This record gives sequence, structure tokens and C-alpha cells, in this order.
Amino acid sequence: MGMIRRIKKIAQWFASTGLFTFGAVLLWTFLWPERQASELPRANAIICLGGGMSADGTLHTATRQRVAKCAELYHADRAPLVAFTGGTAAPGGPSAGEQMAALAVSLGVPKAAMISENRSQSTLQNALFTLPLLPQQTDLILVTEAFHLPRSWASFRWAGANRLHLAASEKVRRNPETGRPGFNILLRETAAVWFNLFRAVAWSAAAPLNLQDDGWLH
Repeated sequence: MGMIRRIKKIAQWFASTGLFTFGAVLLWTFLWPERQASELPRANAIICLGGGMSADGTLHTATRQRVAKCAELYHADRAPLVAFTGGTAAPGGPSAGEQMAALAVSLGVPKAAMISENRSQSTLQNALFTLPLLPQQTDLILVTEAFHLPRSWASFRWAGANRLHLAASEKVRRNPETGRPGFNILLRETAAVWFNLFRAVAWSAAAPLNLQDDGWLH
């Protein structure tokens, strides 16, 4: 009986933690303030996180919207540099970083004002691989959807960034036919919050033993 009670308590803890986290994701997603580009402070760089891409290099709608937001911020003189971060969707294929940069050029962002990080496969890797490429790792604007911003902020803080400013390309992805919010992505984000936490803790704990493996953060 004691073992059964312990299992029930553990199950209840996981259920309550999951519900609390999902509630938090809902709140910050739909209550995230909409800010004009001029309302954001000037920064040293704008960081555009990849939001999905097909194997042939076709950027998903969410990713294109993130790039458009970054271009808007660049043209509003919020930062002199835009960093696009995202790896390949298939071995040997184009990287999201490269594809986003190409789209940004078509939106008027000069090539000299951008860099691409082309290896990352997760938000943690976005942070870990992008920061060393930047001239300065402070006063950065992160661009992604509102539901993803808190986890992105935590990932970049974990990787060593300081003074992060957050800009939402949109609140959440919506069904293109119905316009309804994509609650599946919010459930996924709920799980990703804790998955990222455990991976980041494990990766950091392995540092003194020289056992870190970037693949853990995939």
C-alpha cells in the first residue's frame, strides 16, 4: 500500500505541475503585450530564432513571420545586426539560418548587417551556438512567438547572455483555415519547458567532468 500511495503522489505531482505549467503558458501567450518597434530599446543585435522549415528549405509561416519582425526592427533602427539561428531539416539540406537570411535580404536587410548560425536543432542550441558569433553578448532582442519567448529568454540567459529584450512576431500559431489558436503547440511548449530545464541542468553539471556533449541539447 505504501508503494501505491507514493506512486499516486508522484502522479499527482506530475499532473499538477503539468497543469500549472500549461496555465502559465496560456497566460503569457495570450496576455503578452503587443509593442511597436519604436517601444523597444536600442540593442546590439536582434536574434531571430528558427520556427520550422521543410526538408527542401521552404520556411514555415511562423519562421517567415519571425524574419519579417526582425526586418521591421532593423529598419526601425533597433539594432545594427541581425543574427539568424537554425540548422538543417534534413542531412545535406539548407539551414534555416541561411534561408532566413536570404528572406531578410529580400526585405531590405543588407547582408553586411546579418550573420547566420547554421547548426542548431533546439532553442538551447540556438543560444549556445549563436552567442559566440556575436560581437557583444549583452543588450540583445530575441524574436519569436509569444508562447516561445519565456523559454527562449531562459535558454539565452543560461548560455550567458545579459540584458535581453523580447519581441513577439505573433502570439501563437493559428490554423490557416479556421484562424483558431494552435493549442497543440502550447501543449508541446508545456513539455518543452521542463525538458529544456532537465537538459540544461545535465549539460551544465557535466562541465566539471568534461563530459558535455552538444547532442544532449538537440
